[in-house]
Amino acid sequence: MTLRLSCVLPALVLAACSRGDDSRQPPAATAKASVPAAGSTAAVGAKPACAPTGLWTPCAVLERLDRSGLAPRADSGSVTVAPFAVAARTIHLGASALDVMIYPDVAARERDERNLDRSRYVEYDAPLGMKSLPTIIRSANLIAVLHSRNDHQRERVSDAITAGPPQP
Repeated sequence: MTLRLSCVLPALVLAACSRGDDSRQPPAATAKASVPAAGSTAAVGAKPACAPTGLWTPCAVLERLDRSGLAPRADSGSVTVAPFAVAARTIHLGASALDVMIYPDVAARERDERNLDRSRYVEYDAPLGMKSLPTIIRSANLIAVLHSRNDHQRERVSDAITAGPPQP
């Protein structure tokens, strides 16, 4: 007995439907043949991965924020954020902005951080006060300044960054 199915489904699911011809390969075999091998980078439209170096890089920050579901949009230029010596890249997260300074190493970040007036920033794990102060987040060779009053967003951004840079 031959069973005939008609499928009105998207193209990906259509491959799983059979017209009842017993001489064809089963759907699992045809689907298996079209899947790239594990570890293959031949996926269509795939972005090249950031090399995990143990330090933050601009692409690693964007990738981490994207994987955290924050939909980052990076500005093309750089800005100066006083008192930091390193130029910052601004990343937009919804209506908020994140200024990211990436240093060559942890020691350079720590040296630059000594000039920081802590009364102008709120720590990422401290509650917001009445003053509208930006949140400062540190991790390895990175300092980020988040301009947001949204506690949920502050938590998500700080969790993404304080988890540390991608490790080799």
